[in-house]
Amino acid sequence: MCGFAGYISCGKQFAVDSEILEKMHTTIAHRGPDGHGIWVSEKHKAAFVYRRLSIIDLSDAGSQPMFDAQKTTIIMFNGEIYNYKKLRAELEGYGYKFNSQTDTEVFLYAFKHWGIACLDKLEGMFAAVLGNLITDEWYCVRDHIGIKPFYFSLEGGYLSFASEIKALWNLPWLNKKLNHQALYHYLTFLVTPAPYTLYQGIYKLPAGMYMKMDATKEVTFHEWYNPLVPAITYSEKDMADEQFCIGKIRTLLTDSVQKQMIADVPFGVFLSGGIDSSLITALMSQFTDRVKTFNVSFSDGPEYSEVAWARKVSKLFNTEHYEITISEKEAFEFFQKMVYHQDEPLADSVCIPLYYVSKLLRDSGVTVVQVGEGSDELYCGYQSYAQYLDVHRRYYQPTVGLPQPLKKAGAWAAAQLFPYKKNQQFIIDRWASGQHLFWGEAIAFSDDWKRQLLFSGEKKTDDEVIRKIYPELQQASDSYAIIDYHLKKFYEKNPQGDFLQSMTYLEFKQRLPELLLMRVDKMTMATSVEGRVPFLDHAHVEFAFQVSTALKYKDGITKYILKKACEGILPNDVIYRKKVGFGTPAAHWFKQGSYFKSYFSDLVSTKEQTLKQLFKGNEIEKIVKNNALSHGNYSPQLWALQNLLATGVLE
Repeated sequence: MCGFAGYISCGKQFAVDSEILEKMHTTIAHRGPDGHGIWVSEKHKAAFVYRRLSIIDLSDAGSQPMFDAQKTTIIMFNGEIYNYKKLRAELEGYGYKFNSQTDTEVFLYAFKHWGIACLDKLEGMFAAVLGNLITDEWYCVRDHIGIKPFYFSLEGGYLSFASEIKALWNLPWLNKKLNHQALYHYLTFLVTPAPYTLYQGIYKLPAGMYMKMDATKEVTFHEWYNPLVPAITYSEKDMADEQFCIGKIRTLLTDSVQKQMIADVPFGVFLSGGIDSSLITALMSQFTDRVKTFNVSFSDGPEYSEVAWARKVSKLFNTEHYEITISEKEAFEFFQKMVYHQDEPLADSVCIPLYYVSKLLRDSGVTVVQVGEGSDELYCGYQSYAQYLDVHRRYYQPTVGLPQPLKKAGAWAAAQLFPYKKNQQFIIDRWASGQHLFWGEAIAFSDDWKRQLLFSGEKKTDDEVIRKIYPELQQASDSYAIIDYHLKKFYEKNPQGDFLQSMTYLEFKQRLPELLLMRVDKMTMATSVEGRVPFLDHAHVEFAFQVSTALKYKDGITKYILKKACEGILPNDVIYRKKVGFGTPAAHWFKQGSYFKSYFSDLVSTKEQTLKQLFKGNEIEKIVKNNALSHGNYSPQLWALQNLLATGVLE
């Protein structure tokens, strides 16, 4: 696990400034405190910087950028390749010699041997820059699911790239400038959807894609992976067979946990006490008697504490257990540092406990941790998913044929009757407009609300880079355009796909890679810890996508088939207890808190002149007042606005 940054000239110009390169790698030193590397080539008009967090082969033989023996191929790589030993043996059969025990060198020679098609052979998480120094072709790659980030720019005559945006601000040809369209989408999704970032000219490579720059400096984008195109297609009969699915889930997850334990440093588990982290702990304990588990809770949020359950699971599997309890004061003290590490707003307050439990892990001498991200998205684990399914079946489908004016009238009436129930209004408005009911598990502002809030909501742009990545995306101030684009791709690849499958696909294209996985990456790496996600092994993802909806949500039970697969591995009271979820008492902080409530007011006051240029009248003040009402909870909206204001992009 590491961090990298650099640039390649897209023309004749090429500037080298050792001070700039030094700043670039020190900016992301937290991603790799164990060493760094710099490579500059006048011939190839390229400059790379690298930070190393040593995980596999701790010797200097693992240093990057790394070259093959003939100096014809180069790699900079952030992540882990879990099947590298198997690939190494295959490459040795072709005559390749290795100088290290690293997965990086295997990735390097795999690229040299198979070209970019090597990606199809990799199992793992990765962001990488690969270069063929003979043909002068360059590839920038992001892994199957988007576990690791890859940011880039084509401004100033360079292809500039980095593991974190902050490294790019050291380059003189890049400047912070607000992307109004990205802001519009951020306010809906709590994060900018790929390939946008909140900054003009800065992009994130979407999951499962690579960018190629050829010798003529032409840049193209290619989707190399999609979970709807599985390596193994299972029959409908198998996917409806409960016992078959139970057995397959156990096998795939056991294999994933085992191979993701590979490391030459200590590793552990974030153990909340919920089913996902408990299952990882149980499976890991099959391969070692030295499992270390870590839990975080809030002193002012007992409703989010699962510490008793974590202790029970720890005792059951005899783990070495660590705990930390934090308060609003500690959360507030970390907030500005959190904003720094996020680069652009990730409006999820879970970033705070993630940081503190990661720091606990690092302080305990552990460098690698497995986490449970992806399980809920794959197996219908949220109660809100079940509610969407029920609403879709009971109300949406039976009323498809109703005249739209009648639907619009019904939506208007509902808005008058329940003015404070914004989430319900969103869903009714989607029904009335004939849109897909589900936009994501975490939605803050609807398009109608944003039009009330923002001056620049209707601004249209035509970004050439966005068009190259997603040619059919409608670039307008309409966040449904993002949903619509991915839905069209979903039905192209899966014409018979059902509603839950479409929900899962949307989550895998938006919220999961850009919010949930980015919060894990940014907060673990802020403490120099590597986070691994065994539920998102792509073989398991492809299988889970094919499991029947009837087995994911059955008899009113969310995550039904995964819970069945856990029986006999975990106690039933752990499996079937009420879901708590990994959350924070943010609603309490904005109502009765000692820090965040006043901090938000101070931020709004400080940014008053800038806010007047973006936000209409007293719209933000209205949100604050409505949140203060006994029945009001606008903490997701307030957290999104607070993150935005604190980032500094509005300066």
